Amino acid sequence: MGAFGHRDYVLFWIGLLVSTAGSWMQTVALGWLVYDLTHSPFKLGLVTTAGTVPILLMTLHAGVVADRFDKRRIVILTQTLLTVQASILAALALSHIIQVWHILVLAAFAGLINAFDMPARQAMTIELVGREDLLSAVSLNSSAFNVSRIVGPSIAGIIVAKSSEGVCFLVNAISFLAIIVMLLVIRTMPARGSSRQESMLAQIRQGLVYVRRSQLMLNLLFLTGAGSLFVLQYNTLMPALARKVLGLGVTGYGTLMSMAGLGAGTAALSVAALGHLFKRGKLVVAGATIVPLGLAALALSNSYGLSLACVAVTGFGMMLFLAVSNSLLQAESPEELRGRVLSVRTLVFMGLAPAGALLAGTLAQYYGVRPAILIGAGVFLFISSAIALASPALRSLE
Repeated sequence: MGAFGHRDYVLFWIGLLVSTAGSWMQTVALGWLVYDLTHSPFKLGLVTTAGTVPILLMTLHAGVVADRFDKRRIVILTQTLLTVQASILAALALSHIIQVWHILVLAAFAGLINAFDMPARQAMTIELVGREDLLSAVSLNSSAFNVSRIVGPSIAGIIVAKSSEGVCFLVNAISFLAIIVMLLVIRTMPARGSSRQESMLAQIRQGLVYVRRSQLMLNLLFLTGAGSLFVLQYNTLMPALARKVLGLGVTGYGTLMSMAGLGAGTAALSVAALGHLFKRGKLVVAGATIVPLGLAALALSNSYGLSLACVAVTGFGMMLFLAVSNSLLQAESPEELRGRVLSVRTLVFMGLAPAGALLAGTLAQYYGVRPAILIGAGVFLFISSAIALASPALRSLE
């Protein structure tokens, strides 16, 4: 049964599924609202940047916090604060006084919370299922994220078309209650915490030294950083692609966003069930190859149906690339350093997102949406191919 054989993990997964569906509703509605207010691809990138700069600044400190303290309690606190953020956003939108600067401030607040949430939540997974079911659990976490990515954007498109973006923000605020309740019910098996006698900076240095000395971790983190910079921010351009290139309304946009979740959810469930039959290194390389090819095809597509298929293929590749590399980093990390290793991953994954979002938005502003996506896909394909060829240890990793 893998990770689903653990009762507490099942409860956590259900809460995660509901909460992430609400988060995807907010993401889609927020992108549509920003583009509606500004008609600027650059402003879309700026909002993404505001939400990720705090991660760049704080995530290494958050990794030390995750190693020192009870991860479950950290996640309860962060999810509660995200509920507050969504509630404020809903109140501003429903009262029709929301402005772009409100969105930027609230995006930065959410980014600060996520800087502490992500290392703790990811490092908590192994405490729920143990090392032997870790790949299954990480893949199922991704399946929850991506099943929500199917449902959330579609519902958001319908709600925005029939009501307003503010209703989506309100639903997201309510959805956080599901994971908070589950976190209050479950009990983890906490790993041995790191010493609180050393300074935070000294412990950050320990984590960085450990990562620097591991060629495997350097390869995985460099690949993740390159992906975040050049291809993972394509979502930033999706409102502009839907409206300007494909001529879609909000419902079509929501469906387009959902297809990435369909592809990724399919991959996640496949890896959870069959991942043990394949070398994990080859799965990472395969995913890092599929992503840029899917995006290149999306950029060249003039057909709505073909674009849906391209987004699904891209989502499939992203799940392989991100979920399997995440499980490798967790499995290969000492338990007293796991939070810090995952904070470095969060740093390169989310911390480089501001630059990636601004790069995508700027390229789209000056050269168009299609060239922006094509350039990013081409650069990442070159980098991922070079890493795969130069790292036979990665390809052969069990």
